[in-house]
Amino acid sequence: MFYKRVLRLHFVNHLSGREIAESCGDCSKTTVNEFLKRFRECPELTYPLSEDVTNEYIAGLLYKKPGIAADQLLYRDFNKEAVYKALARKGETLKHLWQKYNAVGIVDGKKPMSYRQYCRRYSEWVDSKQLTFHIQRYPGVNLELDYAGKQLYLHNRRNPEETTKVTIFIAALTYSDYFYAEGMTECDIRNWIRVNNNALAYFGGITPTVTPDNCKVAVAKNKDWINPILNKDFQAWAEHNDTVLTPAKVKAPRWKPVVEGHVKIVTMHILVDMEDMTFYSLDDLNRVLMEKVNEENRKPFEGLTYSRYDLFTTEEKESLLPLPSNRFEYLERKIVKVAQDFSFTFDKVHYSMPRKYLRQELEIRAGEKEIYVYNKHGDYIRTHNRSYTPKDWVIIPTDMPAEYKDYGYWNVPYFQQKASAVGPSTRALIDAVIRKYAYPVQSFRGCFGILRYAEKYSPETLESCCKDAVLAGKCNYSYICNTISTYHKELPKDIPSKDKSKESSSPSISGTYKDDDSKYSLKNLLKRQETEAGNEES
Repeated sequence: MFYKRVLRLHFVNHLSGREIAESCGDCSKTTVNEFLKRFRECPELTYPLSEDVTNEYIAGLLYKKPGIAADQLLYRDFNKEAVYKALARKGETLKHLWQKYNAVGIVDGKKPMSYRQYCRRYSEWVDSKQLTFHIQRYPGVNLELDYAGKQLYLHNRRNPEETTKVTIFIAALTYSDYFYAEGMTECDIRNWIRVNNNALAYFGGITPTVTPDNCKVAVAKNKDWINPILNKDFQAWAEHNDTVLTPAKVKAPRWKPVVEGHVKIVTMHILVDMEDMTFYSLDDLNRVLMEKVNEENRKPFEGLTYSRYDLFTTEEKESLLPLPSNRFEYLERKIVKVAQDFSFTFDKVHYSMPRKYLRQELEIRAGEKEIYVYNKHGDYIRTHNRSYTPKDWVIIPTDMPAEYKDYGYWNVPYFQQKASAVGPSTRALIDAVIRKYAYPVQSFRGCFGILRYAEKYSPETLESCCKDAVLAGKCNYSYICNTISTYHKELPKDIPSKDKSKESSSPSISGTYKDDDSKYSLKNLLKRQETEAGNEES
């Protein structure tokens, strides 16, 4: 509602509340009458109004929130249009104009606004007028980040029609226009942090503030620009590099004009040329891209004798903040459970843990070279060297049990006893599987999987399969898994039931764990082993 217009219609034209509501068209009779009532009861306002009273000032007095002192709303306004025109002058800044405004002090009992409030009020006015204002740039102050809209493609050597999209990341320093670009096939947080680390290494430093686009890997939510919710991993990256993230407004390219300009440059002068080239690897694509970026950085500005590179090296490079001694490392997080073989599995690799953590859930934070283990309360436990070899075992010797008792049925005597009950060939195969490993616990899952086939098919079927496996020198779970079905024959329907007394003398294989729906149950362990065995054969 335009309060000054309502007051003029009431006090000058002598219209009623209903007539004013019909004239304005954007408020009801009740709203108008309520406003006029508040106006008469307010001691600070009388009609006619002074020239410096604004609609915003009237709203602040008459509709102030409960608990807010009136004197906090009595701030002296300023001429936004005059500020807009003043900023067009070379060397003028918003900070300098506020200092002049603030130096006047209190006028007619109205205090000057703080610099933050001054900037916010001016920004809101600019947005309402759909105007832009000049931003003074200083060396080493800000870095802007964005993606290029145009994409490139990687081709498959065996099938050229099969392609992979490559998105182009761009980082630009706002003072010198010096920029960096890199292609990435996946725009996830791990790759986002990697390309940002590479950009900082290219510049040789970091700015106090970084302005990213509102992509999900950088900003989780940004409704009002004042208080955006940042991606926690990217925020950790910023804290590690001692910088502050200041995301641009949503769908507001003018809030990051420098990198937007470089998106246009990269698209029109670099990517257009590169889309006619054929790339089979990301390394080859990025090598050509960096050659063109370096060429563009060293090209003189239009009408000037110096380039982005010249401006960067002479005026901005020394202003950048130094980088930390170690690059920020993104950590993959996962909840795992320690199995009965004293290990947890991460990325198809087994990592040992002490006995006291059996069957417990742990949090894994995996870096490029090391894996950090925490308990469910977030307390650090230990560090493992990371392995990228599938089915590998990373073992700390003290984790392995010195003797095989009091930790469930899974031990060497248990599996040997079960194998002997099936037949001598099965026992020979189980012994061979156990001998393959430095620590017997490494073989327990394989032994369990092999002996389980005595229940799935029959002891005779498993014994026949193990006999051929021993003769062929292929004593491993994969061979049994992939061949035992060929030994299986359907048994007659009138097979005598097993002797229950024998059955009770030793627990069945499936009795070592409770077969539930947990991903750590033996059923799922067996399914996983069969899948891995099939993959090995293929």
